[in-house]
Amino acid sequence: MTAKPRTRPTRNTAARPTGEVVAIPSTLWPTGPDPLDPGHRWPAPILTRAVEEFCPPGGRVSLLNRHAPATRGELRAVHADTTAAYTLIESLGHPTDPAPHTGTAPGAGPVGAGSVDLVVVSLLADHLDPVTTAEHTVSQAVSRLAVGGVLVVLGRCRHSRTGVLLDPAGPVVAAAQAADLLYLQHVIAAPVTEDTITRTASADPPDGPARHVVAHIDVFAFLLPHTTQD
Repeated sequence: MTAKPRTRPTRNTAARPTGEVVAIPSTLWPTGPDPLDPGHRWPAPILTRAVEEFCPPGGRVSLLNRHAPATRGELRAVHADTTAAYTLIESLGHPTDPAPHTGTAPGAGPVGAGSVDLVVVSLLADHLDPVTTAEHTVSQAVSRLAVGGVLVVLGRCRHSRTGVLLDPAGPVVAAAQAADLLYLQHVIAAPVTEDTITRTASADPPDGPARHVVAHIDVFAFLLPHTTQD
């Protein structure tokens, strides 16, 4: 008996009919046609989608990033872009819980003792050590989460000031797993025009090595699970 030779399925290269809806996979979040702004810590389309996907109706949301809010005496000033992000979240029907600026060590709060249903951490705008930053922000987030809450981390690859390519994915996942969080999902957020990712202009210096172009943002989601004692 002779086995039939394996044949590779042919790819249909015919033009897509006009008006046909392009199916977008659930692991890709379109952010609109405009290229990503590398300096934006809280991209509105991504923040909106994260709240809609990972926070229950009326659930409480908190934002964390590398820079602590500025304080002076009893006054507390939040960065303007973070204030705008909180305003957006509240417009979606969710109360917000701004992270306090205290002198407590990272991870000082008990796990699951918080009251926040969704904590969103942004690692987008700064050139920094991804390992140290991931450990610090994840531990702060875990102390604010309620049991059953979700941590969402926004990150992207970047070059350091000395030209080293930094990828936060590994440190973020390692820090979350060390905090006993469950890895839910890794999503790619990118600007999309119809069925094509919008090309970002090159940022290469005229007389230097090639630089990493920001084509997408990584969205990592983790769950603080209920324990057998809960």
